[in-house]
Amino acid sequence: MGSTHVGIANGTVALGWSNHPNALTAGETAGRMASHRMTDHRPRWAVVFASSWFDQPKLLEGLHRALPDVILVGGSSAGEILPDGPTSHSCVVLAVGDDGMEVASGLGVGADRDPRLAGHEAALQALKRFQGKSRSGFLLFGDGLVGGYTETLHGVQEVLGTQSVVAGGLMADDLRFTQTYQYADDQALSRSVVGLLLGSCAIGMGLEHGFEPISRPLRVTAAHANILQQLDGHPAMDVYEEYFGDEVMEHVHEKSFTRQLIAYPLGIQGETTDAFLLRNVREFSADGSVVCTGEIPEGATVRLMIGSKELALEAASRAAQTALRSLASVRFVLLFDSASRRALLGSDAAREIQQIRHIIGLSTPLIGCYTYGEHVLSTMQTGAALVIAVGE
Repeated sequence: MGSTHVGIANGTVALGWSNHPNALTAGETAGRMASHRMTDHRPRWAVVFASSWFDQPKLLEGLHRALPDVILVGGSSAGEILPDGPTSHSCVVLAVGDDGMEVASGLGVGADRDPRLAGHEAALQALKRFQGKSRSGFLLFGDGLVGGYTETLHGVQEVLGTQSVVAGGLMADDLRFTQTYQYADDQALSRSVVGLLLGSCAIGMGLEHGFEPISRPLRVTAAHANILQQLDGHPAMDVYEEYFGDEVMEHVHEKSFTRQLIAYPLGIQGETTDAFLLRNVREFSADGSVVCTGEIPEGATVRLMIGSKELALEAASRAAQTALRSLASVRFVLLFDSASRRALLGSDAAREIQQIRHIIGLSTPLIGCYTYGEHVLSTMQTGAALVIAVGE
């Protein structure tokens, strides 16, 4: 992809980018580009998304050479997003200068052992550093391979309250499903949660997926965390065998994260609404259970869902429009886009980014990443586009 808009800036916000194969150089180059574009201000904090293929400590070292004394948050991805569109094996930076916005970061570790405590600690650290100032919202970056993220959100709410704006994504690792990274200043950690508390600004959010149900309702009769064991008393894998047939399923067993599975996630049906929470299938186990990207509650009703390029593009536009609805102006936009949507859209992934940019304004700084999950407040999705607009 080109780099026409890579250095885009609006005075207090600037973007940087590098796809240099050396991690140290990539981090330093991306950081310096953002810093140099901010001619009238000094960067105070930054959001960074980068490929998991980089040497992560070296990447953070390079970033801090370019952005010393800057609060840094973010994480690894399944692809990075710039105003021009999607990219891969790169490092993207959004740096924010001294414009009066209040910020404080927090870190919670051991999310695999106690996800609720990790969320509690991340929020508490940030709140203590915020020193009683007026809060606008909390950006949260989690580990996409750790279960119990709903408990993490509960831990955050214990500190910030249930009415606080909390939104973010689950970091990814280029569809390898082995180890993701969360960035907290000069540290690249795993099985952690990183938060950024914002104040003296307004935050708008839009979360949409665009998938529709195609199967009959199915009852979850056995499940644990993100492992779906039985539907209507039968192995969960049976529903996919019923709809896809032996030939497709044979290919799926060889390579579990296929385009067929991406286009057909499971949808958890709401008890009081027609809205669905999506869960992509990560792999099938030998016992017929299904490993999902997100928790599946026992007793819930689920349906097989179908997606298409047009439905996905329409959903992204709705998410952007919703994010702007309550704002008078926009300083910058963060996009957390599901890794499954990039695979589903294929060559039209850039079209999705351009649609969003035409809604938020072509000069508005934007970066994003492809994730293993997206959330707003207590709503946890996989397969969605989350647009977070920060402004006034």
